[in-house]
Amino acid sequence: MKENCLHAYLATCDGDQPRVRPVSPIVEDDMSIWVTTFASSRKVKQIKANPKISLAFVEQPTGEKAAVVIGEAQIIPDLAEKKRVWKLATFDLSQYFPDGPESRDFCLLKIVIKKIEWRDSLTGETNIYEPV
Repeated sequence: MKENCLHAYLATCDGDQPRVRPVSPIVEDDMSIWVTTFASSRKVKQIKANPKISLAFVEQPTGEKAAVVIGEAQIIPDLAEKKRVWKLATFDLSQYFPDGPESRDFCLLKIVIKKIEWRDSLTGETNIYEPV
């Protein structure tokens, strides 16, 4: 499904109000999920206050399959990891961060999976995955 989900919707907590925004996650074959963003963004401020997140993927173009990741976001300061994930992006991050992964405002978020729920709307099949 990851090949057909270029974008997802990231929900964070802002006090007692959820906040949702579109993001372009980077999903590795081992199911590691990364989100790049601006260190100065509201989402980073919200994650610092409460790391709990949900990340919703909807398969394109049909919308027949969807997956929701429930977990936490960790801010990764390690430059080597930022450089590694930067190279995995399928879109041009330099349009946002012209100084590359060394940019002071470049922030790397690692999504720590607690549970994934996915559903096929055609069959009604629902599955739950919880890592050990």
